[in-house]
Amino acid sequence: MILRKGFLRRKFETALIRLAIAILMGRNMTRSLVVSRRDNNDMWYMAEQLDDIAKRISKNYT
Repeated sequence: MILRKGFLRRKFETALIRLAIAILMGRNMTRSLVVSRRDNNDMWYMAEQLDDIAKRISKNYT
């Protein structure tokens, strides 16, 4: 059961977002033959944005 609010929920959501960041950046590290350069760049940019969001969630939007 996931809590609706509070410290544990923020940390859990942050962990999930950081997992998504790891997937996006890991995919970008090795040049994939099936992903275009533009898509690689977009994934890197999305990962940076997700990192900012994770930081704000973790600090309770202070």
